Amino acid sequence: MRFGASSRGWRMTEIAYYPGCVSRATGREYDISTRSVAKALGIELIELEDWSCCGATHVPSEALAVGLAARNLTQSTLPVMTTCSICYSNLRTAILRLEDNGMRARVNSVLERKYAGARVMHVVEMLSEALKGREIPIKLNGIKVSPYYGCLLTRPGSGIDSPEHPRILEDLVRGLGAEPVESPLKMLCCGGPIFMPREEAALESTYHIIKSAKRSGADAIMAVCPLCHLMLDAKQGAIEKRYGLDLRMPVLYVTQLVGIALGLGPEDLALEMNSVSPLPLLEKVYQSIAKE
Repeated sequence: MRFGASSRGWRMTEIAYYPGCVSRATGREYDISTRSVAKALGIELIELEDWSCCGATHVPSEALAVGLAARNLTQSTLPVMTTCSICYSNLRTAILRLEDNGMRARVNSVLERKYAGARVMHVVEMLSEALKGREIPIKLNGIKVSPYYGCLLTRPGSGIDSPEHPRILEDLVRGLGAEPVESPLKMLCCGGPIFMPREEAALESTYHIIKSAKRSGADAIMAVCPLCHLMLDAKQGAIEKRYGLDLRMPVLYVTQLVGIALGLGPEDLALEMNSVSPLPLLEKVYQSIAKE
């Protein structure tokens, strides 16, 4: 990571970017908003030249999963940032596995670039660090946000925050001027990994997460993982139909919420791609500004 001087303190200027497979499909709005927010913060995202699948949970062989992750990590000497919690967890797990000399030797025997250590970070860490000491153009006063961690952001342990009692997302929301509301289900699995074989069970898990956020008085849920966003946002219609409810709970990626606070427009943040329209939330933000 390279740092540059700024009148507001110290800030990142370059970071390696690992988009992950979903950024080219159902998570395009995450990728678009990430690039827009990084640019607004003065951070250059240097996309890995020849990235591939991180070796996510569907890879049956541990050695293959670690090897795929290591192949991506060796493509830059900068810290590697990803937006996907599944990729983040898998890359971090690989780094831990590669501390074993036997595993490292086995992986390096087939890699063109040998693995010699790496640092991986989630976009949440990048945003938290980059926003320190910065003046937020649009304070999200009066907006209540339910931060949703999901089951992988803080795991494996010793990573982004406490695996049991994390607060990094609450602190980020508070820094934007919004009010973080507490949901007891903020770390419950969204149900995404079992959606194909057990759709009803997956939707039930997602339903309880959204219902918990509504009970907490949230205006929106803030997601940090494309699979979680898919379940909470795109599957909300199916949940409403199944339970006979009218939820209409906006689900914003963390980069979209930060982008709104930075004054970026809907196109910059790909808000039109969200299944549940965030426009009522934007209207509430602008109404709050008008009152000031």
